[in-house]
Amino acid sequence: MQGMILAAGFGTRLAPYTDNCPKALVPLNGRPLLGYIIDKYITSGITEIVINAHYLSEQIIDFVENNNFNANIKIVVEKDILGTGGGIFNMLEYFTDEDFFVYNTDVISDIDLPSLMKYHKQNNPLVTMVMQDRETFNQVIIDKNKNFCGLKYIKANKEILAKQPIEPFRLLAFCGIHVINKSILKYKSTDNEFSIISTYLDAVKSSENILSYQPDIYWEDVGTIEKLKKAEIFISSHR
Repeated sequence: MQGMILAAGFGTRLAPYTDNCPKALVPLNGRPLLGYIIDKYITSGITEIVINAHYLSEQIIDFVENNNFNANIKIVVEKDILGTGGGIFNMLEYFTDEDFFVYNTDVISDIDLPSLMKYHKQNNPLVTMVMQDRETFNQVIIDKNKNFCGLKYIKANKEILAKQPIEPFRLLAFCGIHVINKSILKYKSTDNEFSIISTYLDAVKSSENILSYQPDIYWEDVGTIEKLKKAEIFISSHR
């Protein structure tokens, strides 16, 4: 199996930790965030890994080169920041598998990745997105059949629908973990920097099927110092 790790961001919400350190290398109980995800990939049977980098990319390169990971790891340095969509499409050429994982570098979770891939292959959508029922500023509209239909911007009280949801629909939160089929390539934006969610909206408008997957998992976005400390407690209690 193959997987991407999105690690190009500036991590401004983690300042001052990220003043001289990329977000991917911010320590969680003494181990860089990127190390947790690489280890999780390897223990899940994912041995072909591609990582995008931009901010302080040389530190990420040094980290990977100086650790004896039992995987084939390629780092793709972005000259300009490309966003989640641009970053994913910029790494596609390094993949041979039709379906691959994508994982945000600031996510800590105990999700079972082989089970996620099994669900994806059984249902054969373009994309499977891991979701949770929790509050967040931007929520995803999921219909009765677990189909991704659009977005709800809570603060602005605004919706973007790619297709009409079959009721009853739910508002869920995306976890930054997904499985993507390489045929996504046909929906590549002409923009240099773009969000993968905008690509998903375009794909659904073109009658593609994008599914939600809602396992019972621990999950934390460690993009802030407060959430990083919460994840430290979880990691310490599960060693």
